[in-house]
Amino acid sequence: MPLRVALLPAAVTGILLTAPAGSARIMQLRATARKHRRADHRAVKAEAKDPSKARR
Repeated sequence: MPLRVALLPAAVTGILLTAPAGSARIMQLRATARKHRRADHRAVKAEAKDPSKARR
């Protein structure tokens, strides 16, 4: 079997194995970022209501 023919399925298999793991990691990072954005937003709202609770 020529090298080019053997490399094609290997490359496709690598992509198929890597894509789901990468997608899962991106979703995990987005969820974490969303959680931190919400926490920051709540902290800013709380600070606006009561300036004595300002973060240092």
